[in-house]
Amino acid sequence: MSHAFIDSVFPFGSQYLRGLTPRPEDWDRDMATMRDLGFNTIRAWLVWGTLEPRQGEVDVAYVRSMLDTAHKYGLRVGLLFHLHGCPEWAIRKHRRYWYVDERGRSFEPAVRANTPSGGWPGLCFDYKQVHQLEDAFITTMIKGLDDHPALAFWEPINEPHQWIDFSQSPPGVFCYCDGTRAAFIDWLRRKYGTLERLNEAWGRRMGEWEEVRPPTWRFGLSDWCDWRTFTAENIAALVHRRSDVIRSCSKKPIAVHAWGGSCVTCTELGSMAFDDWKNADPTDIWGDSAFPQRASSTVLVGLGMAATRSAARGRPFWQAELGTADYHGTMIRTGRLPSRWLEMWSWESIRQGAKGLLYWQFRKERHGNESGAFGLTDYAGNPTQNAHAVARIGGLFNEHRELFARTQPEKAQVAIVFSYQSYMLTWSQMRTCRLNVDAMSGYYRMFWERSIPVDVVHEERITAQSLAGYRLVILPMPLALAPQAREAIREYIAQGGQVLSDPYLCAYDADKALDVEVPGGGFAEIFGCHEYDIRQAGEAPVKINWNGQSFPVERSHFQATWTLKGAQVVASYEDGQPCVVQHNWKRGRAILAGLNLGLGAAPQEGVGDDVQRSGTGAAYAGAANLVTTLAREAGVEQSIIMPQGVVASLLRGEDGKHLFITLNTQTESVTGGVDLKRFEFHSGIDLLSQKPVDQSAWRSGLTWEALETRVFLIEGQDIR
Repeated sequence: MSHAFIDSVFPFGSQYLRGLTPRPEDWDRDMATMRDLGFNTIRAWLVWGTLEPRQGEVDVAYVRSMLDTAHKYGLRVGLLFHLHGCPEWAIRKHRRYWYVDERGRSFEPAVRANTPSGGWPGLCFDYKQVHQLEDAFITTMIKGLDDHPALAFWEPINEPHQWIDFSQSPPGVFCYCDGTRAAFIDWLRRKYGTLERLNEAWGRRMGEWEEVRPPTWRFGLSDWCDWRTFTAENIAALVHRRSDVIRSCSKKPIAVHAWGGSCVTCTELGSMAFDDWKNADPTDIWGDSAFPQRASSTVLVGLGMAATRSAARGRPFWQAELGTADYHGTMIRTGRLPSRWLEMWSWESIRQGAKGLLYWQFRKERHGNESGAFGLTDYAGNPTQNAHAVARIGGLFNEHRELFARTQPEKAQVAIVFSYQSYMLTWSQMRTCRLNVDAMSGYYRMFWERSIPVDVVHEERITAQSLAGYRLVILPMPLALAPQAREAIREYIAQGGQVLSDPYLCAYDADKALDVEVPGGGFAEIFGCHEYDIRQAGEAPVKINWNGQSFPVERSHFQATWTLKGAQVVASYEDGQPCVVQHNWKRGRAILAGLNLGLGAAPQEGVGDDVQRSGTGAAYAGAANLVTTLAREAGVEQSIIMPQGVVASLLRGEDGKHLFITLNTQTESVTGGVDLKRFEFHSGIDLLSQKPVDQSAWRSGLTWEALETRVFLIEGQDIR
């Protein structure tokens, strides 16, 4: 599929139409304002219930009129099929297709915050009859609109994931209807082949396939992990199916984006059950959404975009929904955020390689729980200070479109492995994936603060060859790595790679049964030790001795000690027991920690619109120093040296012109110089101020105000 849309314009704009908001009488004025702000792209929801109020009567003209207005002002439009907003006629006519909870109760479609028009969450998609209803709406819309000159792309679904019931604690999961139960059994047949093999994996003695049921109560591991993995793959199949329907009618690109911050930051991943890498497979453009609440959330915006970049697998990716704050709505208001926060989140997305930026949203919603929230305008549609702030960003994109479209981030030297199965295992017992999210985000933060690029790689998508380009691979909370990951990591180390792992490595096998030793899966030989004892670390920090110094490790979940079988001690507990050990195996090095070294650095915040976290502080300098020292020993180079608190990325161009994006993450001003270790600076210009920067200022005289972003166009050459 050609990426002509991405190539012809650096997409910049916002979400606009959702159901009946904004009103048609506002379209002309709003889109004129968008044009004046430098927007070139908007995104609109095709809410099924709003546009097909009676079966077979699809209001194509309403959408076409909106497209006409957009074209008038030079705006390109992406159209999203929001089929979770089901028409009332379909709800009444097809009650047997309503979602069913674990207690066998049907969920009557209703109004939700993001679907004030009602009909949410729609009908269960595990029935062919529901497919037919949805496909008829999709094809009618495409046939009536695909020729419009303003139309740029189609979206088959919004933030694909399985909806959950937040009114329960822990949130209730879906769906347990007859159609889904039958689909689950079919999935198990394909995975296991025989009932005997399924019984072995689950530790059961079922006599017939008809006796197989999805789990409904809290306890269990193998069955719950299968049930949620099935749901995630079922969601991915839905994205594939709708994409195929669109492609049968249109040659326009297909864009999809992940739920807030991507699956790697979702603490409710076991409930919501989605996998970005699988959802991204049928798309032409992959994206993410993020709804940060504080300046300190910027690191999670970066992590989400790093995962989005990986899931895109070389295709264009963008920030499809960046929240403009004042979250919630109606009686719960958080207020307008400082412009510099929004600017920082915007540039964080771009410095990770995003090739487009859309905000949520232009006007405030008028109906339902989100009324009054979000928005780059006031109640009447007048641009706010934040609208003018993002307009300055869009102005740069428009002026230097080719530069922003063609430059690319430097290749990452560090990979953090996202283990979907380990997330599911943790969720199966604890009904949250907070530990997994925090373990990953903590390690990520250690490198992010040092401007060291990091990739997030999926356990089912890695091979020894794909890992070979990384100097260090990190395994956060790796309880149950997928078989492919185990083989890839084993071969990567054998060929000279270096791995740092959290404790409890592969304690569970592919069936989620406890292995006979830990590290499991044959890793005891590779890491040169096996677990002597393990316990929860408790609330108090655990002190360790390393390199002649003693420091506390905070927030670790596990505390393991090791029996050495060839490994050497890197760091020890205060009582002298080994804590961090390393083992040279074949051509590589395997490092195993007895503590979760990343957890202390976890931001403990959320960037998903449904899941917000408060964030708490912890001291993690000692653990970060240990981890980054191990990285240096593995050959990881810190190629960008910035003043304390400033993070940066060099986006390289092919014509000797490069982008250098810098963010001061501190609430105080900073002065200092820039040292690009492998790059000789010749000249530069601050794109935001349009002031030139000479070599003396570059080396020592740059100043960043509190939470200020500075973006430079620089020229120079590689030293080596």
